[in-house]
Amino acid sequence: MTLSEVRLGVRLAVADGRRSAIAFGLTALAVAIGTAVLLFAVSFMPALEERDGRSAWRQPVQIEDPSQARLSMASFEDAYDGQTLVRVFLAPLTADAPVPPGLSKLPGLGEAYVSPALADLLARTPADELAPRFGSVVGTIGPEGLRSPGELIAVMGVDPAQLGGWANPIVGFRTEPAPHNLPPIALLILVLAVVGALVPVAVFVATATRLAATRREQRLAALRLIGATPAQVARLAVVEALLYTGIGAPAGILVFALTRPLVAQIPLDGGTWWPETIAPPLGEALALMLVVQVVGALAALAGMRRLSLSPLGVQRRVTPPQPSALRLVPTFAGLVSLIVSVNVFRGPDIVPLVFVGASFAAIIIGIAFAGPWLTALVGRVLGRIARGPSALLAGRRLADDPRGSFGSIAGVIMAVFVASAFFTFAAYATIHAGDFHAPTRPNVVQALPYNAASAEVMAARLSSVKGVQSVLGIRDVGLVASSGDSMQAWVVPCESLLAEMAMPEASCGSARIHTILPPGRALASSYEVVSYDSRFEELVRLDFPVDPATVAPLVPDATSVEGLPDVIIDPIAFGDAAAQLPVTRLYVTTDGAAATSERVRAAVQTMDVTATVSLADTKVSSVPQFAEVARIVGLGLIGSLLLAGCSLAVATMTGLLERRREYTFLRAAGMPVARLRALVLLQAGVPLVVVSGFSALLGVVVAQVILRIWSASASAAEVPMPDPSLALVLGVSLAVAMAVVVATLPAVDGLTRPTSLRSE
Repeated sequence: MTLSEVRLGVRLAVADGRRSAIAFGLTALAVAIGTAVLLFAVSFMPALEERDGRSAWRQPVQIEDPSQARLSMASFEDAYDGQTLVRVFLAPLTADAPVPPGLSKLPGLGEAYVSPALADLLARTPADELAPRFGSVVGTIGPEGLRSPGELIAVMGVDPAQLGGWANPIVGFRTEPAPHNLPPIALLILVLAVVGALVPVAVFVATATRLAATRREQRLAALRLIGATPAQVARLAVVEALLYTGIGAPAGILVFALTRPLVAQIPLDGGTWWPETIAPPLGEALALMLVVQVVGALAALAGMRRLSLSPLGVQRRVTPPQPSALRLVPTFAGLVSLIVSVNVFRGPDIVPLVFVGASFAAIIIGIAFAGPWLTALVGRVLGRIARGPSALLAGRRLADDPRGSFGSIAGVIMAVFVASAFFTFAAYATIHAGDFHAPTRPNVVQALPYNAASAEVMAARLSSVKGVQSVLGIRDVGLVASSGDSMQAWVVPCESLLAEMAMPEASCGSARIHTILPPGRALASSYEVVSYDSRFEELVRLDFPVDPATVAPLVPDATSVEGLPDVIIDPIAFGDAAAQLPVTRLYVTTDGAAATSERVRAAVQTMDVTATVSLADTKVSSVPQFAEVARIVGLGLIGSLLLAGCSLAVATMTGLLERRREYTFLRAAGMPVARLRALVLLQAGVPLVVVSGFSALLGVVVAQVILRIWSASASAAEVPMPDPSLALVLGVSLAVAMAVVVATLPAVDGLTRPTSLRSE
């Protein structure tokens, strides 16, 4: 490529004056947005590793010889007003006990260091709701010990005896985070979510460099007619594409830097981000800048194939060959490959996982490849049913140039596919997260003291807390039959328990033993009763014969209830021996105020630092990784839809500029501006709605196939259909997309005034 060719390519790119400037600006902006998104993508893992590294010290390092320990540590994830709060207890065992990152020294007995965010919260919170949980605050934790700027965490000094069995003896603090323990299906969904979010970005960058393709083809076709060789024309096309990407990609770095503080506020994995940690590795950033240039150049060369073969066809606007149904082959090939790779994938093996991700990416790219055929089909149908000039011209345009027409909506179509698949994945992740909690009334707080001996004292003190109406003590026990069959039971008066529960279908009657068992399971004639503390350490053993005459189901259909044990036993059934069973659980009835619940939590954890307190709306997940995957899926969905909106806005405006001459002639021939606007709206809206429906259906089918194959092989539960809110989200997304098109309609009047024909 010579310097003269570069100069000519640049002059041709800006030869149309204002029209070129607008098209150039829109294209460069599109490339900048796509580049910024890709920079955030390559920054994600380093930022995640940096954040995990800052909190690695909280994960205990197991030691073989506990006598070598220098420090005892226990960490608890708690909450305040719906916000996650971490409490870390440290008890030095030697004079040279290690100090965690972010602290100048270890907190003394009863002292605490808190994060800046927690310090601000303490300053704004009534003293009896939060402060008693931490003792005397003597300082703040530095950034090197915090996962995120807004993290709520306290590091407290305690006596080793206060931690009991929760204490972990350590020699030093971990510096490298422990690996994430994701279930295989969660890992699979996460990979598909990442691919689904990034592939449309890559396609968007490639499409952006083709936004002004029509005018470019006309300019280069003229050069071919006066003697330019195909190689020379190709080099000029590359120069123009590199002009867009050469400015757009560096501008993407600026967009990345300006939006990084905003992106850092997006919560993920329980926290936000330190903005300075969101930075791509230098090598990957440079490689990405190069890839953007290469993609732009290749997209330009791909668009020159028809020009190289027939410049007259471009100059005279001869209808190109219609796309055929063979364009569906890549999509179905990707689906077959995905089915095979999912059948092979059974764990965190990297090779099958790569094939799964590549197959999913192939389906998304296949949608972009099949889109022109579907658009042409829509155009032919619209042309047959058209009842006015706007619909007739829109149908003819769609059939005449399906590639260009689909290009403007390709981003939305791919985003709809990704969103449909994501919603199915999210529904599966939500169901399998295993959220469970006892069906308590809205004003009931549950406390699980670790030290069972303190429960009686705790119950007495809680009765005096402002807003507390009553305190119910419950004894957790295990029932072990001679056959080895075991059940969980609570020893508590049935009437008192139901006063705390939101179970209108339950009734006590005259029975003293109430079962909550699935069909086919019944009580044995006798059991050995074993009392446990919150760490399932044995406290008491008693013999317990069962009188069938005193047994009745708690609920009519005798099915199990999440959050409740298998059996409820009235203390009267034990006689005087009931006093030997320690109280292990407290249900505290309050006035329903949030402040009262927090006062109860503060009072409980002041008396027992290891106690767990759950409010009525607290849900405990047996597989928390699924909930995290659901959040990641949601973020990927939002990102894909936002990028699709940007793509549609840029493509619609650029398309309007490219067809300005044709629209101006139509207006000069007598077509009203209103009909021109209807033409623009139909040309974008009809294929947008129809092809989006196909894409949404394909997304649901693909996700269902993946999850059903996995569930069949793993003997998992039934795969749910997407949440009904999918229809609402897709409807809103399409409405927003149409609004973007409508927003360009006012420009039709100014761009198509017949007076501009004097310069043609």
